[in-house]
Amino acid sequence: MKLTTFGIFGRTPLLVAALAVLSAFQYGCTGGSGPGAKGAKDGLTRRDTKIVHEACDVRAPGAEKLDANADGRADVTVVRAGGREKCRSVDLNFDGTVDVWSYLDDAGRVRRREADYDRDGRIDEISIYRGGVLAERQSATTLANRLDTWQFFNNGALARTERDADGDAVIDQWWEYARTGCPMIHSDVDGDGRPDPGSTIDYCKETGYVPPERHQFRRVGPTFERPGSLPEEVESKDQPEKPESKPTAPAPAKPKAPTGGKP
Repeated sequence: MKLTTFGIFGRTPLLVAALAVLSAFQYGCTGGSGPGAKGAKDGLTRRDTKIVHEACDVRAPGAEKLDANADGRADVTVVRAGGREKCRSVDLNFDGTVDVWSYLDDAGRVRRREADYDRDGRIDEISIYRGGVLAERQSATTLANRLDTWQFFNNGALARTERDADGDAVIDQWWEYARTGCPMIHSDVDGDGRPDPGSTIDYCKETGYVPPERHQFRRVGPTFERPGSLPEEVESKDQPEKPESKPTAPAPAKPKAPTGGKP
């Protein structure tokens, strides 16, 4: 195994993650992708709540170990197979416990990522990628050490979410987005595992929340197509004007020293 010391701003990827607990779902599409889906007999939406860690043999011979803070302990371990990276582990806070596991497909794109956000050494979130694009996210948002939230994405954008609020492996909340940032929440109130009429909540309407608009910014710069297209420095109007300098009278000429005889 190879242990390499390098600067924290060198080869270490900047991985900053925050646990996502808010979800969204498209009502009536409980079949969806991912494991579980509807039960064949009762029509309920059931999900497997077990958190499964995919193996990544960081102790394999030839695994590259990188030491970001030069404390003699590996913070990033890269495992390769057939000359390509297969998976890696990352200790973000240098406490000796892996915080993020990443897995790559044959094309070198991320296909899976597991993350531990509360530093207890257990996986809290599993993200599934297809073709390098986020497709599904499974989360454990409580301390019960089981999955309770399943988010599904369309072309990388959150499309819907299912949630098991009472931990019985049956979905009892469905979230959908009428528009970005404003979920419609459907709930199972009577405990039959199905959305109940009259239980839908319009989140933005009820809370008054207005999602921020996304503005498009355009870079403006010189075109270099013609003379004068370069930006010019312009004096700000807020600056006080400099007083005009008055012409000064020329200094009187010095008299020439006499030449020749005595005065």
